[in-house]
Amino acid sequence: MHNLPYIGRKALVRLRPMKIMARFVTLIAASVALAGAAFAQNPVYRVKDLTADAVAPNAADAGRQGRDAARLVGAQRLIERLTLPEDRARATQPLEASAVSRLYQGYVTVGETKSSSVAGGIRSSGVVTWTFRGDEVRAYLDQRGVPYVDTQAALALMVPVAASNVNATDWASQWVGQGGAGKSDDTALAPYVASTRGWSQRPNVGDIQAELSSTGADHGVIAEAYMQGPQYYVRLTDMRTTVPNPTIGVVGPFVSLGSAQAGAVAELERAWKSASVVRSTGATSVSLIAKFQDITQWARIRKGLEGSRLVRDLNVESVTVSGADITFSYAGRPEQLASDLRSRGVDLRNGAGGGWELYTSGTP
Repeated sequence: MHNLPYIGRKALVRLRPMKIMARFVTLIAASVALAGAAFAQNPVYRVKDLTADAVAPNAADAGRQGRDAARLVGAQRLIERLTLPEDRARATQPLEASAVSRLYQGYVTVGETKSSSVAGGIRSSGVVTWTFRGDEVRAYLDQRGVPYVDTQAALALMVPVAASNVNATDWASQWVGQGGAGKSDDTALAPYVASTRGWSQRPNVGDIQAELSSTGADHGVIAEAYMQGPQYYVRLTDMRTTVPNPTIGVVGPFVSLGSAQAGAVAELERAWKSASVVRSTGATSVSLIAKFQDITQWARIRKGLEGSRLVRDLNVESVTVSGADITFSYAGRPEQLASDLRSRGVDLRNGAGGGWELYTSGTP
C-alpha cells in the first residue's frame, strides 16, 4: 500500500462557498465534538493495583512512605508498559524508574487503608493508583532515544477456549474477576474485558456477538489454552475477518492456568507494541478518499484520524454527502497505519482505482 497514487473523484462540493458550507455545518460540528474525546487524559499513564505498605513512627508517615514506594514501582511498570525490552536496552541514557516516578500527576487510594501497631511503629497498608504526566514521560523517553507506544488497541473481548487436556471450566475461571464479572483492564495498551463463558471448541463471531454488544468490545480474541506434558501454552487468535494475519502469537510454557492467563494478557500487549512502535523519523504524504453513508460514520473516520499519533498535517480538502477528499502525512509503515486506524474503528483499504480509501469498520 506504500506510496500508491491518488486516483480520486472530482469533488462534488467544495468547502469554500458559504451556501455549501451551511449544508455541512451539522456534519462538521458533529465530527469536531466527537474528535474532542481524543484529547482526554490518556489512561495508559495510570498505573493501578499498586501495594502501599510501610512502617513508620506514625500513620501519616507510614502512609506517605508506602505511597512513595508504590509510585516507584508504578514508574517501573509504566516504562515496561510503554516500551519494548530491545528498545530500552538501546537507550542513549539509562532509563531510571526513580526519575520517572517524579513525573507524577496524582494518586487515588483504592478501598480502605489499614493501620496497625507493629514492632517499630505503625504499619499502613492499602492499594493505590498513580497517574503520571504523559507529556513529561514522553519527553523523558524522547530525550533518551527510546521508541514508545502510548496509543491503545481497540477493546478486545477475551474468549477462553480449552484445548488439549485443559478443562474448560477451570480455564474460564481464570478470567473471572470480583463479583463474577469478567476480568478487565482499561489502562493497558491492549485493553480487554474477559468473557465468563468457557468454550471447549473455537466459537465464531456470531456465537459471541451478544457478549460483544453487552461489553462494548470492538472484537473478540480467542485465548486457546492447551497442555504439552505438564506445562500450559496459550494460542491467541484475532477473530476479525479484516485482519491480514489473525494469529497473534503462542505463549508459554506456564506452570499453572493462572500464570497462563497473565501471560496471555502480556502477549496481547507485547504484540500491539511490536506492531505499533515507530522507529523511523521520516513521514509519508498521502491523498485518499473517505467514504461514508451518514454523519456518524464521517465523524468516526475523522475522530480516528485525529486520534492517531501516526497521522499529522491532516487536511480535509472537500466534503460531499457521501465522501471526503483528505490529505495527511503519516509516520511508520503502511501496515502500522492500517493497524492503528483499525483499532479506532476505521478501515484503510485499496480502492478500485488504485488509491487508498477509508471506511468505518464493518462497512461493506
